[in-house]
Amino acid sequence: MFEVVDTFKIGTNLSVTLKGNCDKIKNGTELKDLNGNVYNVVSVGMTRFDNPSDISSNTTVLIAPCDLSKGTQLFI
Repeated sequence: MFEVVDTFKIGTNLSVTLKGNCDKIKNGTELKDLNGNVYNVVSVGMTRFDNPSDISSNTTVLIAPCDLSKGTQLFI
């Protein structure tokens, strides 16, 4: 499970920071919310971390046009 921690609109796409182990997220990954809505990952961006051991705990991804809000839970 991933939690949306931050969002930022870039053009028609949405930059989304996800909290959780994001090792399996790649370009083209489909993420789903609890309602079954599907969100397509266009690109995996930078990983946000302060401590190198936390490198996989937060990742920023670019998602095709959608409307996600902070706190939304997503799944692969």
